[in-house]
Parts: sequence; structure tokens; C-alpha cells
Amino acid sequence: MKKIVVKALFVLALAATCQLKAQVTPHTTADYQLSGYPKMVRYMKFESDTAIKNQRTSFIEDYQLIFDDQRHLVERTNFIDGKKDRHSRYEYDNNRHLCKETLMEADNKIVSVTEYDYNYLGRIARITTVEYPQSRGGANTLVRQETFEYNAKGQQTKHTISSDNNKENRTTEYFYGPQDSLIYTITTYSYNKNIDKTTYKRDFDHSLIEKINVRNDKQTRRETYRYNDKGLLEQKEVYNGKDKKLLTYTYKYDQHNFMTEEVATNPSGERTIEYYYKYEKDKYFNWTKRTVYDVWEVKYTEIRKIDYEDKEYWYEDKKDQDTKRVVRETEKE
Repeated sequence: MKKIVVKALFVLALAATCQLKAQVTPHTTADYQLSGYPKMVRYMKFESDTAIKNQRTSFIEDYQLIFDDQRHLVERTNFIDGKKDRHSRYEYDNNRHLCKETLMEADNKIVSVTEYDYNYLGRIARITTVEYPQSRGGANTLVRQETFEYNAKGQQTKHTISSDNNKENRTTEYFYGPQDSLIYTITTYSYNKNIDKTTYKRDFDHSLIEKINVRNDKQTRRETYRYNDKGLLEQKEVYNGKDKKLLTYTYKYDQHNFMTEEVATNPSGERTIEYYYKYEKDKYFNWTKRTVYDVWEVKYTEIRKIDYEDKEYWYEDKKDQDTKRVVRETEKE
């Protein structure tokens, strides 16, 4: 079967049932889709199973996460060829909000500091990044600032990015309709005259069922979405600027809501993307090995070595509500 070369589109969780929210750096176990109380996670991504058998130290991606007993990320360390490289440390305020992120070289010299400020409702109000370039003797320089505004209901109404990289400078405004659902956004840029508008359509459950991208009053892309009974995305249709269907994506999941299948077909019914995911899991239902297949061939293998806090009582929370038994393994098809 002739394959069309397409960038892999890994489906992230759509903010489909709620309004868009200001995002900060992933910094909790939930952000990394981890259950239980992990205190250390070593993540390694290989090109294929062969890399694991040969115990190579050169990976596509290799990093380590350290969490505190409140499930907050306190340190992330990247590795290159098995050696410690740049690493980040994270600090939190009394309300458990991420307030500071410090990026350092392997020798602990500061590369940048990002600070997060919140309003009285606990919503992010400003993100400021300052760099300390060694070429200037470590003198600090402001390189990026994001500000966020909200209405009386606490809904985000504006997001502004000011950066020394002019192509990052933009302002996005958010507009709401019935049931306080986000219905469209408008983005303007400082470096060109483009005006981008994104419209959102939701069903009665507030799930996003259509998104349309428009630039300078001309449609550039349209997507429609359909969900299964668990609220997980099971189909996505993609249309071009002339509203011609390009691809239809279908997704399948296991009983723990991990994706097992991602297939895209063109209007002729040919499969242009065909990925399958196989998992090995621990007792907390976190996957410890994920193998990604491109049709029949192994494309990537990911390994997670997880050490946990001694909080076994959490395990009781994962029992099935009806049978009171713990589901340990994925149902076999």
C-alpha cells in the first residue's frame, strides 16, 4: 500500500467540554497523564525495539522528572547520550500555583527564569521570561511577556504576547455566546496585517463538534469532531479552505482510555496514516512501555521507569465502583 508522507498527528486532549484556558508549563502528574504518586519518572524514546535490545545510550528523547508528594513537578532533567544536559527547577506559591521556572545548563549556570503571576481568582495573569546570556556575562534581559485578561465571569477575554522575537507578538481576543461557551477568537499580529479568526461550535453537552480557521475572511481549514460514550474523540474530519474533505481520522482506546489505534483515510478510502499503540502497564495503570507501530513496522518504542511514593491507600481509589475489584489489565480484543 502506497503511503502518503504526513507528519504524525498525535491526538492531544481537546479542550472540548470547556472554554479555552491560559496554559502554563506542564507541572503536575496529571499534566503528564500519570496516576498514583510518582516521585521519579525516567522517560526514554527509541527509534525501534532494536535500540532497546542493543542498550544504546543515544535516544530520540531522554529526560527525568522529579515530583514532590503533592504531585507537583520540582525538577526536569534532559539527557544527551546518557549525560545530564539542561535542567529546569520549579517553585510554587502557598496556593500550589507554579510561580517560578528556572532553566539551567548542566553546570548549573542560569539560562532563563520564567515567573508566573496570578489574579485574585487564581487565574494566570502574567508570564514573564528573562534570559541570562553567558555571552553578556550573565546580564539579564527581558525576552518575553504574556498577559491575560478576564471578564466578570472569570472567562478569558484577551491574551497578549510581547517578545523580542517580533514573529511571536500577537493579541488574541475571546468572545462568548449562549451558555457562556467560547464561540470565536480573533488574533492580530504586530509583524503583518493578517487577521485570524477561529470559530467553535458545540453540542448540547458543550463538546466541541466543529472548528473553522479563517484568515483575512477566507477559510483555511475546517475540522469536525465526534466522541464516544466516554467523551473521547473517536472521529475527526479535516477540510481545506474550499471545504473539500481531505482526511477522516478514527481513534480507538483501551479500557484505561489510552489510544490504541489512529487511522486516517482520504476520500477514496485509502489509509494514509495508520498507527497502532501497544502498552505495558503497572498496578497504577501507568504505561511503562508504549510501542508505536506504523502499520506492521515498529516506529517508536517509549519506556517509562517510575518510582512511587509510599502511598498505597491511593490504590483503593482505583477499584471498580460496581464490582469493588481492581482492573489490572487491559481487556483483550
